[in-house]
Amino acid sequence: MRIARFDCFSGASGNMILGALVDAGLSLDALERDLRKLPVEGWSIEARRVDKHGLSALYLDVRVPGEDHERGHHGHHDHAHRTLADVLSIVRRAGFPAAVEKAASAIYHRLADAEAKVHGVPVEEIAFHEVGQIDAIVDIAGAALGLYLMGIERVHCSAMPCGRGFIDASHGRMPSPAPATLELLRGVPTYDVDVDGELVTPTGAAILSTIASFESRPPMVIDCIGYGAGRSDFPFPNVLRVLVGETAQSRAGGGGASGSDVTVLETNIDDMSPQLYEHAIERIFAAGALDAWTHPVQMKKGRPGTQLCVIAPPERADAVASAMLAETTTIGVRRWTVARDTLAREEHVVTTALGPVRVKVVRAPSGPRAQPEYDDCLAIAQKNGRTLGEIMRRVEADVDEWLASRAP
Repeated sequence: MRIARFDCFSGASGNMILGALVDAGLSLDALERDLRKLPVEGWSIEARRVDKHGLSALYLDVRVPGEDHERGHHGHHDHAHRTLADVLSIVRRAGFPAAVEKAASAIYHRLADAEAKVHGVPVEEIAFHEVGQIDAIVDIAGAALGLYLMGIERVHCSAMPCGRGFIDASHGRMPSPAPATLELLRGVPTYDVDVDGELVTPTGAAILSTIASFESRPPMVIDCIGYGAGRSDFPFPNVLRVLVGETAQSRAGGGGASGSDVTVLETNIDDMSPQLYEHAIERIFAAGALDAWTHPVQMKKGRPGTQLCVIAPPERADAVASAMLAETTTIGVRRWTVARDTLAREEHVVTTALGPVRVKVVRAPSGPRAQPEYDDCLAIAQKNGRTLGEIMRRVEADVDEWLASRAP
């Protein structure tokens, strides 16, 4: 499994995340080409090599004339603010692969939830300030795209450092960390740093708290290391480091199954509209679930009901349980730990005659087998006006040929 680990010893922001990924090998040309699908104009990407206390790092910034942008602190903004619906529409109209749209949308949903709690208003009434600007939209979409293009299946992150003092935001002078940032870091390991300033921005907190697990780095074989620079200068290098590689198990190869513990969470529901399940499961995945499904059950007094079942990594079980309790009408969730045997797998992006497609390669005892991603095939079928079955057959033929070319 290809994984990434973010070391946030100097904090994190949207542009630092992008800079670190590009420094670790993400093609800036490919990233910008796909980001141009966003229906927003007037932006450009600036990338240059900088020195931060002796560390060479890549400073990458999204420039938008007329809009201030995230600089590791916030300034006052007078531009029109965007709602959650506005931003989600922009992301959806880009036509990104389903996994990218899902990740970017989940990040903005988490941002909206945090802003709503801070300001005490419903989510649909939230008007994004700094994080609604074009540069933040590009940063968030870029992070989701970058991980996708690099074939990264799982993200891990260190604890988050928090500065002190005050920062200037669109609402005026605010304590550091900003209230929305602190809300986004609820449930995330944090620690104080004796520095006046903002180390973690709302965009950085939203991205990493949505996509990453905050736990010790698992055994991995490191292939690439990237450093993304922030704008501010501190008494230490203001950079974000990312390690990209494979889990030690997948690099070792072989076709045997390996074991790991997961948490199973379940609840029975008999008083919730079926229309709400799609959104509830989306939020459960955003909280870190590995899988989720429903099936019909018969409850007390013969009433028909629905059982919601979820599998999650043990370290994300609390967050997943909270999402289940918040997004459904249930009043309780049961959980237990089980052992799970899994085959080693990798994710690749394969160039087929119909375009790039994500492919999962599973190393079974009988030999490797590859399976194209359904969502990518569906997107190609919709774009070309062809039947899904035809597209899948053509893609599978190209993938089989690709897999055969990799055989020793």
